[in-house]
Amino acid sequence: MNIVLLKSKTDKANITTQQENVIKYARLHNIRLDTTEIEGSNNFTLLEERSEFRGFLRSLDYADHILIYDLWVFSKDMGELTKILECFLKRDISVHLCNLNLIVDMKTTPLELMTILSQYREKNLIKKVKNIQGRPKGRMSKSKFDSFRVEIINQLSKNDSVSKIARTLEVSRTSLKDYINSRGLKELVEAKKTLLGEKPVKKQKKRINTKEECSLIKGKQ
Repeated sequence: MNIVLLKSKTDKANITTQQENVIKYARLHNIRLDTTEIEGSNNFTLLEERSEFRGFLRSLDYADHILIYDLWVFSKDMGELTKILECFLKRDISVHLCNLNLIVDMKTTPLELMTILSQYREKNLIKKVKNIQGRPKGRMSKSKFDSFRVEIINQLSKNDSVSKIARTLEVSRTSLKDYINSRGLKELVEAKKTLLGEKPVKKQKKRINTKEECSLIKGKQ
């Protein structure tokens, strides 16, 4: 099924804007919309307490398609977002990010996934800094370490320490640590491991019940 999920309590985009965006995307890609669900928890509710959303997860079938405005419809928290996407990928559920004209599914490459999560986190960090310090809108400032970003991520993926990476790049450990923390690179690496480390080798053709693989749909109803 092709399911539209809208977020009612959000400071991002109201339901009407979300719906119009999704419909426009569906028409562009000739996607038939089968049903629409509205998720009503606010942005401060923990994932474990979102019984309505967990019920939505339990209702999904293998290989369903979910159409949302953007990733914040699922969660603003990177850790929770990673758990949710992991749950979808384990069940071969495709997520259509209509505002970005992107799809996250079994065909998404590690680089594409890292880029999507990195941009999502960067936007959230910019907004947080702006709210706390009154910084003007804009992208995060450039760093001399940006040119080493791919290499840093690769070494973090191998569990290399910050000290070892700093020696390899011949840079200051303190400055490198600040860059890694400010860009959330360790979190991105962990998200990559979680989301891509357990992907099935082959995509199954028939819909099967694999809901027991996802920890988010267990527990309280």
